[in-house]
Amino acid sequence: MTASLSSARRLFSADHGWMAVDPFGSPAQTPSRVGVTPEALGDAVDIVGVDLPAVRTVLTAGEACGTIHTSAGSVTVFAPASGMVTIVNPAVREDPSIVVSDPLGAGWLFAVLTPAASTFDDLTTRESTGAGMANP
Repeated sequence: MTASLSSARRLFSADHGWMAVDPFGSPAQTPSRVGVTPEALGDAVDIVGVDLPAVRTVLTAGEACGTIHTSAGSVTVFAPASGMVTIVNPAVREDPSIVVSDPLGAGWLFAVLTPAASTFDDLTTRESTGAGMANP
């Protein structure tokens, strides 16, 4: 089970990603949902598809782990923390436009279970401003 987005503590990466961490449990016991911020999407209006990591994929913080395809190009998704993917949002696969219409809510991309020794020193409680997310 993943943390409820309404009760989760949202942390942001310099790459304009976010991670919703359960404030009542350990990230090593409760998967944290991961998504991208509106800033990451820029002026993208039409999302035509997503390539996301498969369940059981082990991610390394800061490394590319997916792509959001838009009518204007693509947006690279970076892992905000290291861990294993436990679920991929089926709603986003079915209707990728959710990523634009609700990027900080229903448009979450996948959930990751982080190792018990994880620290989130590279994440902040506020969305960053400035460059960082790749938009080739």
